[in-house]
Amino acid sequence: MSEFKWRCFGCGCELQNTDPFTTGYTPKIIDGSTILCQRCYRLQHYGDFRDEALVKPDYKKIFENVIRKKCLIIYVVDLFFLESSLIRDLASYISGSPILVVANKRDILPKNVSDEKLKQFVQRKFKQEGIEIKGVICSSAYKKYNIDEIISESDRLRNGKDIYIVGASSVGKSSLINALLKTIRNETRDLISTSPYPGTTVATITIPLDNKSRIYDTPGIVPPDSMFLCMEKAVLKHIIPKSEIKPITYQLNARQSILLGGIARFDFLEGPRSGFTFYLSNNVELHRCKAERADMVMDSLIGQAKIRPVSASIASSASLVPHELVLPNERVDVVILGLGWINVQGKGQKVRIWTPEGVSIVVRDPKI
Repeated sequence: MSEFKWRCFGCGCELQNTDPFTTGYTPKIIDGSTILCQRCYRLQHYGDFRDEALVKPDYKKIFENVIRKKCLIIYVVDLFFLESSLIRDLASYISGSPILVVANKRDILPKNVSDEKLKQFVQRKFKQEGIEIKGVICSSAYKKYNIDEIISESDRLRNGKDIYIVGASSVGKSSLINALLKTIRNETRDLISTSPYPGTTVATITIPLDNKSRIYDTPGIVPPDSMFLCMEKAVLKHIIPKSEIKPITYQLNARQSILLGGIARFDFLEGPRSGFTFYLSNNVELHRCKAERADMVMDSLIGQAKIRPVSASIASSASLVPHELVLPNERVDVVILGLGWINVQGKGQKVRIWTPEGVSIVVRDPKI
């Protein structure tokens, strides 16, 4: 037999036993058991994630049935990395279908922020994107938070039809589906592969929901202007939060800098003394220094690996590119896509942010 006709239950790719260096490889299939490719078997049993090429899904083909049947769309976003959660060319494929937004990873944001405020923030973001939604549920697949509400609202909106789960890579789609399955079926077998790294689900996975309908877990993509696309797995371990973040505030004078690990930098160039609050993973170390010494300090810390994280792609400060901004006269968040954000009361300050090439900076209304 040269090729199997089954698909991996973990990532959805077509199984094959001819090439161990491409997706879907498995040495054998045992009849009657859950079938996993070798990659998903290693991931589920040993936590061993192998990086593979991230391919942009063919959403037109994936959503042919959605458009025709008006199936329910559950659009999963990451509350922490919201701008990196939005798939920019997806709106045209899902318009006309009922859309329920699940704002995942609620447990990462501070507990003193109300769900209602976060829901309003997400609703405004989708309105800006021109996507009409039925509602927002703040959730945590990891903590099983509001899973019952998602099930109840999904049953109400889907009218007996299929459910398609969509979202960018690493927002927690697969983890959410597993949490839903555990609640609905009260069992833990036959769960799909999950990982904090992009590219776990590489093809659409079909899961029976009842006798007449299915859940479809669709592959996500990594936004091209996010830190996720230019950082290796060892760095992603540091920049993707796994527990509630602890914001850090610095009162800075002009000509002071904050190093964001060895992968980015914030320079306060001009303006009155101001408070800057940094919302980043707790595993990203911050270091304050004078702006005129920032290059030398950063190069020294990177070279001696005395700051975390450091990346093989960033040998020194010369590897970073600058983004200069003049802040508006209002409170704003300055977002580094795929890393976090800085909150500040804008007073016309001039700032410069250094990032790897291709990473975007966004100025938005405050999330918190």
